[in-house]
Amino acid sequence: RVWVADLDGTVVGFVAYELNTEDNTGEVQLLAVHPDHQNQGIGTELNLVALSEMKKSGLTMAKVETGGDPSHAPARRSYEKAGYTAMPLVRYFQAL
Repeated sequence: RVWVADLDGTVVGFVAYELNTEDNTGEVQLLAVHPDHQNQGIGTELNLVALSEMKKSGLTMAKVETGGDPSHAPARRSYEKAGYTAMPLVRYFQAL
């Protein structure tokens, strides 16, 4: 499922999310806002639309993942503004 933010006929962002009715969770897969339109609340509004649609579908939990590095700080701010709570998590990877 995808919602698009349109500003005067120009796509300025989108959110892609999925609904999992088996475990009653929704997950934001991808949220993007064009750099020229960031920090204007567009990402937060897209998040809120996705959350609203998840709730309308009867889901009880929403999740999203993003990076902890500085380049992902705008995404983390957007998720927090939309009401998400960060949970401590460590993932380990090893190149083979």
